[in-house]
Amino acid sequence: MSLVFRHCVFLLTFALLATPAVRSEPLSEEQLYDIACQACHSLASAPDHRVGPPLRNLLNRKAASVEGYRYSEALLASEWVWTLATLTAWLSDPDTAIPNNAMNYVNPLTAEETQRLAAWLLQPQ
Repeated sequence: MSLVFRHCVFLLTFALLATPAVRSEPLSEEQLYDIACQACHSLASAPDHRVGPPLRNLLNRKAASVEGYRYSEALLASEWVWTLATLTAWLSDPDTAIPNNAMNYVNPLTAEETQRLAAWLLQPQ
């Protein structure tokens, strides 16, 4: 298991343990991003040092199109374009959405939180 992957798993586990099981108020979209995405992705528009590509300007962007990242053959061949439907499916379960992809991710969010996060990520920033 790579060091980067273990780091992402640690951060995700920490976020899950730090999140109360019952909340009086829903988490903000920024908090959902922090829990589900921030360990591996930035909200920048240009590539940076993180494991995954930046998430700015996702709406209608072809999947696996950010230069400088090694994408799986499965994602490269998918011809997916990021829309609310595709991003929600991807965030819900990447392995079901596009089998054999390289994103090691287990969704810690509810279906409603996943939908809200996807909609937020697709907004121009």
